[in-house]
Amino acid sequence: MDAEMERARADALAFLKRHKTGVLATVSAEGEAHASMIYYTADDAFNVFFLTLMNSRKYAGITAHPQVAFTISTPETPQTLQIEGMATDISLDREVGKRKDAILEVLHSNDFFSPPIFKLDPAMSVVVWIKPKWIRWADYAFAKEGTDHVFKQIPIE
Repeated sequence: MDAEMERARADALAFLKRHKTGVLATVSAEGEAHASMIYYTADDAFNVFFLTLMNSRKYAGITAHPQVAFTISTPETPQTLQIEGMATDISLDREVGKRKDAILEVLHSNDFFSPPIFKLDPAMSVVVWIKPKWIRWADYAFAKEGTDHVFKQIPIE
């Protein structure tokens, strides 16, 4: 990997870990698109983890079509991270406890408001893992002119 791509990968990963929310896009069993904001955590391999309810539209979409898209963006600095991958309910995995704890820490980070999921039945909650298959980092803020310098497809390791 060349130096420019290594820098882009490091910037994209830092961006992913610095933020707490993004938009998840799913497709229903009937083929209808759905998007919703989620709170998430991520690891060094760009895996994304989030909590949702088994009776939610996003969970129904993941169950019907596990291929998802996930986007994080910021209005103050024109940068976006787009991830496409496979979503899997990992609620029964042995390692899920530490993932759930990390997600709950993110959910508790707002001192004033509670996330909507806290107002719903916790027995219906599941932890979902998005394993990335495609990642694109777009840095409109500091890139040179031309889309060759704006968009970087980040290799999956």
